[in-house]
This record gives sequence, C-alpha cells and structure tokens, in this order.
Amino acid sequence: MKNKPTLYLDMDGVLADFNAAAKEILGATDAEENRAAQTGRWPDHKWRQLAEQDNFYLNLPKMALADELVDLALRFRDNLDYDVKILTAIPSGNDMPEAFHDKIDWINQHYGRHNLRVHFGPYSHDKARHCQSSDDILVDDRTSNCEQWRRAGGTAIQVNLGEYRRALIELESIFHQLMTLSLI
Repeated sequence: MKNKPTLYLDMDGVLADFNAAAKEILGATDAEENRAAQTGRWPDHKWRQLAEQDNFYLNLPKMALADELVDLALRFRDNLDYDVKILTAIPSGNDMPEAFHDKIDWINQHYGRHNLRVHFGPYSHDKARHCQSSDDILVDDRTSNCEQWRRAGGTAIQVNLGEYRRALIELESIFHQLMTLSLI
C-alpha cells in the first residue's frame, strides 16, 4: 500500500517567530536579525544567551500569517487526502534540553485542535530523510533544508524573511493544481 503524501510545516521561522523572540532577548539589531535569517544561525555567543533562556521555544510568538498557512495545509488534508505534519529540529548542540518538549507543547497550545503530529529531523540537516515521494511537500525557512528536500525528490517552499505571503501564494497554487488533477 502506498503511503499518503505528506505536507510538512517547519516550526521555527514558519509557524513560530524564532528570530523576533531572539532579537528581543538579545537586544539584536535589524542587521543581526537579517544575517541570522539568511544564514539560519545566530553567532555562537548570542546562541549561548538564547540557550540559557528557560522554555525558549514554548514562549515563541506565532508568525503573523501562521494561522493562514495552517488553514491552507488543512485544505490539503481535507480535500486531497494529504497527511499534515510538523517537521522541526532540535538544536544541533543539544544545549537546550527542554526544546523537544517545548516544541510539542507549543504546537499543542496553538494548533492542538487540529491534531497535528510533531516530527523531529531530529536535526535540521536530517529533514530530507522524511521525504518519501515526489508528492511530499516541505514548507521551511532554511535554504539548505529546501535544497536537500528537492534533491530527495520532493517539493519545497521556502519562507523568506518578509516574503511569507509569496510562500502562501506558491502553496495555494500547488493546491489548485492538485485539485484540478484530482478532478480529471
């Protein structure tokens, strides 16, 4: 039996506003935030400050358009029989032991009514291992994750800083294409 196609949503930078919280805690400049968004990492000395925060991931604010993205993802589930899952990662240094539970609790707090299962890479560079078919879709903010996902044969949509709406439009376009194909 063939597995259902899956739409995976990343958490940090896609549903939860990691960089806004980090910027506030660190007192970082816009330039530092933009550099972190582009590289996918904060400098080590800044990361250590974040790692010292209790329940950092649990307390992240929601991205402004996250609810709209989840609603669109649920249309994939309800109309196209996709599984919708959260695919996130734990910090590569394992220096935030509560990250695993915080992320699950964050999803349950904000989207628990939708029964979205949380999967871990476990690390960011492992996400492409979850791509099982060309129908699988990843929405992620990291360029490297999107590139690896595409190399694994799936479709990846990157959420860039300031271009969240473009990612929504791209995913909506895929939804309509698949709906059209399902009617044929």
